[in-house]
Amino acid sequence: MSDGRVRLEGGYHNDVYRLRRDGLTVVEKHYAAPHGPNPMYPNLPEQEALALQVLAHTGRAPRFVDFRPADDTSRAVLTYEFVRGNEWSRGVDDVARLLHDVHRAPVDSRLRPLLATPADVLGHADAMIAEVPTTLSAPLRTVRPVLGAADRRSLPDTESIVHTDCGPGNVIRGGAHGLVLIDWQCPGRGDATEDVACFRSPAMMILYGKRPMSSTTARRFLTLYASLSASGSATVERHASLGAVWHYRIGAYCVWRAHELRRRAPDVAERYRRALAAEIALLEESS
Repeated sequence: MSDGRVRLEGGYHNDVYRLRRDGLTVVEKHYAAPHGPNPMYPNLPEQEALALQVLAHTGRAPRFVDFRPADDTSRAVLTYEFVRGNEWSRGVDDVARLLHDVHRAPVDSRLRPLLATPADVLGHADAMIAEVPTTLSAPLRTVRPVLGAADRRSLPDTESIVHTDCGPGNVIRGGAHGLVLIDWQCPGRGDATEDVACFRSPAMMILYGKRPMSSTTARRFLTLYASLSASGSATVERHASLGAVWHYRIGAYCVWRAHELRRRAPDVAERYRRALAAEIALLEESS
């Protein structure tokens, strides 16, 4: 095509292209119609467009160009500047700074509210597990976190912009600040602990084709994030005391996906089972 349009790999449901427009190299994301409900990672075009605009001053998200909502004849299309670089593979210090910068950005009230308390997160995990046979979910149930009454209703000191899917495949080494967080498909406002647990998660590393962090590397990631501000320290303390519920929910999602994909994509389902085993191991170590 005259604009040099190239289809990009990596999207599960949306059609994503790189092209030249008005002198810029941009990405066009054409959002697919809902492909069945996803209990963790919904497809939210308006929220992604809003997040890019809110984070424009940080340099930590792709630069927003424009957005066309869906109508009766066409799909929603988001356009943003292409981030030239490579997928993250090593260097957790940079990731700690990246997430901290995102979490310290001003929160826009139009972003969707995320689950607020550990009790809410556990309830969501239990709901996902309830949809699959107990033979698959039984190992995870044995490491279900037990919370005291005060912990169940605990809220973070501050509300943050949360990516929700900040696995290594969505961290690109490129741009003025070194790392950029892409694919803001389902952001929200809530507890920064959710993103910290997501990047720390061994299951997420496996799902993105990476080796899980060693305990030494994980400590380095958390220690540096905590050192960056008082709010960073509070988030890491919260992860130490309550982060198991977020890791348990990641495990529950792996259970749900492994069951959902068992027939149409058995090889992918097997990867989710391996990811589940790794998340269970982390929960066992932290219990």
